[in-house]
Amino acid sequence: MKSLVLSKDFLKGILFTSFIALVLYYLWPSFGDIFLELKEISFILLLLVSLLGILYQYFEGQMVKETVHSFTKEFSAFDGMFASCYSAFYRVVTFGAGTIFAEINFYHRKKIPVSQGVGVAIFRFMLFKTAALSIAILGLIFHFTYFYQMSSQMVWFTLLAIIVNFLINGILMVTALNTKLQVLLVRFSHRFAKGEKARKFVDQTNLQINGLRKTLKGVLKDKERLCFIYFWSIVKALTWFILPYLCLIGDHPDLSLVKSIILISFVTVLSGIIPSPAGIGSFEFVYLLIFRPYVGTVDAASSLLLYRFASFILPFLIGLIYVIVTKKEVIKNHH
Repeated sequence: MKSLVLSKDFLKGILFTSFIALVLYYLWPSFGDIFLELKEISFILLLLVSLLGILYQYFEGQMVKETVHSFTKEFSAFDGMFASCYSAFYRVVTFGAGTIFAEINFYHRKKIPVSQGVGVAIFRFMLFKTAALSIAILGLIFHFTYFYQMSSQMVWFTLLAIIVNFLINGILMVTALNTKLQVLLVRFSHRFAKGEKARKFVDQTNLQINGLRKTLKGVLKDKERLCFIYFWSIVKALTWFILPYLCLIGDHPDLSLVKSIILISFVTVLSGIIPSPAGIGSFEFVYLLIFRPYVGTVDAASSLLLYRFASFILPFLIGLIYVIVTKKEVIKNHH
């Protein structure tokens, strides 16, 4: 069993290294031009990118607030925002491993039981995937011919990724809402999980599904609130998805806002089914692969760096400030 775990870790390491190598391979001849491009970025664009990055976190907070409404009425949109940034900080620090634990810990500090915190964390992840899937599906429905003519391979791979994402989300939802099915799956998994680590993984997954059930039961009671949560998840996704357009429109006026949003939704859906720590490497690789034919390597890479600043670095920095402030408060209270 130990050798199986080691081989899985080794495989993950190989995949991650391969993605980084591929990204560098794509960018290496253009590094000079990319840095020149970044030097010429206007202060207004940087400000807009930062503002949208912060807005995303606020909308995330609003969505979390609506999700936990059935558990507690004392959880604000800013609490939800800091929960997202707090987990983003630990995503970077732990290289993805401690993301969900940090988020659950944050909810626990806000008097939300651990089991429900687990459910909220998983539900939040599922909602972002659902929002990206919704946009990608609408994009394929209304602009199928355009994207198929540009790259038929991209369209078929995106359709495959949509099916895989739907299957993952669907299995989670059905299992969480059907206790008998969950018990059956756990028993079936325990038959094949011979080692201690494998059994522990099955038990942890079982606990996560239990947590998701509690969250879903609270949310599904209020259909109007569920629609509101879905609305916020779409608004939240769009604040990130318009970033590439803002970064590229200056040099590529022929790139429409709608098509740019659809392209980034394809990137999100495709990179979501590729295993890599904290989504690092796979997202960059897919982003360059999809945007390069439309805007070239240099502009695709510079827009990617700005996108990653808003979606990765900015929440990390907000989370860092939050951690420092809360740690100081704890030390002060102890004295």
